[in-house]
Amino acid sequence: MNDSGEIQVDEKAIERLKRAIIIKENMNLKTRTMSDSQMVSWIKKKIEEEVQCCLNQ
Repeated sequence: MNDSGEIQVDEKAIERLKRAIIIKENMNLKTRTMSDSQMVSWIKKKIEEEVQCCLNQ
């Protein structure tokens, strides 16, 4: 958040997340190695990692 209370969004981080999720989902659709709930957990984990990375900068 900045001083005025607005949340700042890192567009590069969003693009990295989108790309990683789409690639993982496409691979999973072909291989069926992860269930839907496992994919949701993986996506949550990736988002949390990206947020931590952005907060540490």
